[in-house]
Amino acid sequence: MGRRLGIFDYLYQKAKSKFSSGKNVEVNFTPNELSENLNLDFKYLDGWIHLALECGILEILDSNQKLLKTAPFVYDLLIDRNNDSYIGGTLGAFYYIAPAQDILIESFKTGKNWSILDLPVEIMIDLQERGARFGTLVERLFSKKYEDFCNNLQKHGKILELGCGYGFNLETWAKKYKNVSFVGIDIDPMALKHAKKLIEKHNWKERIEIFETEIEEFTRSFKKKFDLIILNQVLHEMNTDENYRKGVFSNLYCLLKDDGILLIGENMIPDTFAAKKTFQLFDITHKFTEVKTSLFYDEKTFREFIASTPFKRVEFIRESGSSIWVIRK
Repeated sequence: MGRRLGIFDYLYQKAKSKFSSGKNVEVNFTPNELSENLNLDFKYLDGWIHLALECGILEILDSNQKLLKTAPFVYDLLIDRNNDSYIGGTLGAFYYIAPAQDILIESFKTGKNWSILDLPVEIMIDLQERGARFGTLVERLFSKKYEDFCNNLQKHGKILELGCGYGFNLETWAKKYKNVSFVGIDIDPMALKHAKKLIEKHNWKERIEIFETEIEEFTRSFKKKFDLIILNQVLHEMNTDENYRKGVFSNLYCLLKDDGILLIGENMIPDTFAAKKTFQLFDITHKFTEVKTSLFYDEKTFREFIASTPFKRVEFIRESGSSIWVIRK
């Protein structure tokens, strides 16, 4: 509720203006401040704040001044979307699953497929925006490990995002790589409609092209090649037929420059009974919500899959809970 009401975003912006860096950030505020700045009914807000205090999300800093603060680590866990410890998006996904529980329970009993895409569009937009945090972590890790490549990319590069969806990941990259031209492709017209609105909002029409097309058709018609191709949280949603996936990667091989990079941000999900190595709530949530319609790899099976494609060089990089695949010809 705090996310959807804009309370957490407000506190995030307030913290950014006050703290340039540092850990264990705590944000101070008053109920009146939230009510006035976010145009929220005070009585409803008072009820939410009381519940947040009871749940340990907030603490009272000064009762006489009605001054509140975020409890320790709440900023990192629920507010700062760029923090490695942030779990707000994953918790939000569970919140959105709640209205679909009857459908999900039927699926448990019958084995029928259900799709998260059946949720209302406003919920899908919010889920996609929160999921874009993963794309931010992918970009951050890639630019750190491939600094020279990214510096050259910044000067004159061309980037393709396969499965650009609602455009939030394109937005992340376009804000940082200001001299780069982008192409985004997807087959979801509703998602692309939203992506085009983002492009118009930022006045990026000269820099970003959007196409509603399958990858095979795009490869036949688009003659230029790319320095970088991005698949962010797309691989598991592809058609599960292995030959289809091999065909996609053959097309990506054709679209990539000889010295280019295919960058994949994807959940690598171990077997249910494999020895636990890392905390993977975000990843396992994906498996739970999409288990019947998606195909997930672990590190071993994905390497085996890449070996069956034209690509020859593959590197798996993991750091602080984030991971990427860097693939070359």
